[in-house]
Amino acid sequence: MLLEKKVIFITGGAQGIGAAIAMTCAHEGAFVYAADIHEKAGALLADELGSRGFFMPVNVTDEAQVKAAFGHVRARHGHLDGIVCAAGIFRGAFEAVDQLALDDFDAVQAVNVRGVLLCVRYALPLLRTSTQPVIIVVASGAGVVGPSASLAYAASKGAANGLSLTLAAQLEPQGIRVNTLSPGNILTELKLSVERENARRKGIPEEEVVAQARRAYGTPEGVAQVAAFLLSDSADYVRGTVFTR
Repeated sequence: MLLEKKVIFITGGAQGIGAAIAMTCAHEGAFVYAADIHEKAGALLADELGSRGFFMPVNVTDEAQVKAAFGHVRARHGHLDGIVCAAGIFRGAFEAVDQLALDDFDAVQAVNVRGVLLCVRYALPLLRTSTQPVIIVVASGAGVVGPSASLAYAASKGAANGLSLTLAAQLEPQGIRVNTLSPGNILTELKLSVERENARRKGIPEEEVVAQARRAYGTPEGVAQVAAFLLSDSADYVRGTVFTR
């Protein structure tokens, strides 16, 4: 198994890509901490993980909650081998720069950028106890190499990529590997909600757009396989930004 006896912390771990990464890591032998604000989905995930993982309700924008979460990891395991920063929100779909609410812009940056910074900050002391520690920041192809339906989301994911690249340079001398994982069009509820909104704007039947997405888009499980590899010792020579379909 790729991740046997490793301890992995995943934000946004209750649904979508985060949940898929949590389940894949558990199947690969890791003990998983899944952190998320969605407690109902988290409880369902915890049932699936069983003895292989633990769900904790965490708002990644709240420094006290983040600090407490990693305090729990220290008390229970004493070390951490990897963290996946997958928590993210999407607001302001198809809104022009003079229409986008600044509160929505700020909320997206708080989760998608500040949340990464806080989690990495408090994970670091635990990561330093691992022999091959790994940080994965989940960005987005849309925010790194192409446009997005949301200015706020694109800005946040571009910032997350830049943050990750700079963390990689800072932490490599400490033996900590940092990768950015930038998925393309992935079949999540968040992505489907954007596609439905686009269909309504264009007067296209929503079911046609959703059906097309189901045929063409990648899956969270496919992204999770890439993440599990990046978290493993086998990916020691991988650096920088990794893109998926």
